Amino acid sequence: MLVQRPALETERLELIAATVESLEVETDLPRLRALLQVDVPDNWPMPLYDDGARQQFLNVLKADPEAAGWTSWYIIAPDGAGRKTLIGSVGAGGPPDESGAIMIGYSLLDQFHGKGYATEALQGFLAWAGRHPGLCRVVADTYPHLKASIRVLEKCGFVQVEPGPEEGTIRFALWCR
Repeated sequence: MLVQRPALETERLELIAATVESLEVETDLPRLRALLQVDVPDNWPMPLYDDGARQQFLNVLKADPEAAGWTSWYIIAPDGAGRKTLIGSVGAGGPPDESGAIMIGYSLLDQFHGKGYATEALQGFLAWAGRHPGLCRVVADTYPHLKASIRVLEKCGFVQVEPGPEEGTIRFALWCR
């Protein structure tokens, strides 16, 4: 069975949902470039987008290929002249759990920080996820010193709710219904 890969467009960005195939070639930049048909900077992936996250996404999609969209989305920036560049990722750790919650994350390559891309990408993902009738709550954990990340969450409507599960982290939440 062929599963359609979700894709989204925001004002300045394209978001392409990860698949098993794309996740399996992510560290092979020439293959990733060919598969996504985009430029992939040599500093891909971002430091916070590690093998553990990639393996989590692979496990989710191998167990349920129709969960495409509930893991990582590639953030693509078109330049208006036909070139497209992979600049980061946004997404969740899997479909909503039994309580209707998802945990989200986002990260950009360093050279694309400070341009509003993370906020725009997260808003695009949240609009997609918000169409799912079972989604009730979106949570995100970050560190207090990551002021830009906190600002992204606040711009998207998240509020700080409690300490995060890892030492030194704080949890933000957004209620969908």
